[in-house]
Amino acid sequence: MEELLAKGHGLSITREPEVFLLNALENVQRERLDQAQVLLEDLIRDNPDFRLAQLVYADVLAARAGALRGLGAGVVPDEELAGLADEVRRRWLYYQQRPNNGALLPSNLVALGESEPYALVVDLELSRMYVLANIGDGLRIVDDYYVSGGKEGPEKHREGDRRTPLGVYFIQEHIPGSRLPNLYGWGAFTLDYPNPLDRRLGKTGHGIWLHGNPTGTFSRPPQDSDGCVTMHNKDLEALAPLLKHGNVPVVIARRVSWADPGDLDMTREEMLDMLEAWRSDWESLNTDAYLTHYSRDFRSGSQNHAAWARHKRRVNAGKSEIRVHLTNVNLFEYPEAPGVMVATFFQDYWSDNFQSSSRKRQFWRHEADGQWRIIYEGTY
Repeated sequence: MEELLAKGHGLSITREPEVFLLNALENVQRERLDQAQVLLEDLIRDNPDFRLAQLVYADVLAARAGALRGLGAGVVPDEELAGLADEVRRRWLYYQQRPNNGALLPSNLVALGESEPYALVVDLELSRMYVLANIGDGLRIVDDYYVSGGKEGPEKHREGDRRTPLGVYFIQEHIPGSRLPNLYGWGAFTLDYPNPLDRRLGKTGHGIWLHGNPTGTFSRPPQDSDGCVTMHNKDLEALAPLLKHGNVPVVIARRVSWADPGDLDMTREEMLDMLEAWRSDWESLNTDAYLTHYSRDFRSGSQNHAAWARHKRRVNAGKSEIRVHLTNVNLFEYPEAPGVMVATFFQDYWSDNFQSSSRKRQFWRHEADGQWRIIYEGTY
């Protein structure tokens, strides 16, 4: 990846075909049909499975002959035409609204820890997935891809609703295509849906993956899966080396909002201060101060706030010293849940009678009195 960044290139295998398509569409808008035709002929020669490009090419030929009656009219069945029309609309919207040379960043992605080189952010309304790299001096968008989501759109609530969940998830494992039906193409990366917040909200279902397209399918309509996020096989294969170690954050939003890095810095500092206050109060063995960081609505597994408080008082009573060290802190604003933040980190815990290392996840909520408090905490 570092070599790609140094050379100024992205990872996307299908970027060049998309650029040809978008340039052709721009020529069509400017009534330069001959230039559009040349671009499209080159495009479909090299990518004969790009169904949308084939359709636009047929429309350009019809327009030049004075017989155009609208996108794909009379060429493909209405159901297929609706999906292709939606695809061209979303690709064109992305082209018009793409981020300004990295000057803005997704507002949901507040911070990546030092051991997290990459994160993925999915915009379901634009059918776009952005790849962000943690390159030392901050986050940077290094590539993006056209993707498809669930047939019924966002947001997933129950098993079988054919919707894509909105939230903060993590890559779990890679499943090669050789172990899957052809529907999954090159392969799949599983996500940890439902996460603790999903379960708290009563959401059900499973098997939400990032996976490829069926063999011979360049792209699928924007809403065409049973809830998964799908993409071109060669793009997924190119992206795979970034994902195979697992635990890569994947933020799935209905629509990504973009923020100035300076504003994200302010949010990050606020959240880091909150974490530091929680850590410091834990180390102090002042259990009352420590528990002020937990919401009365706190739940973790079978423990509610009262059970958690009893447990912590009992444990701390047997300690004379505690040390807590946090590293690799990731911070996210939770999509579709204003006032909810997610923090993940590596935690090294030492006391005079117990030591442990674990990977922790917390959900913080901004409560009515203006304070942020933890509503969930656990390992992952």
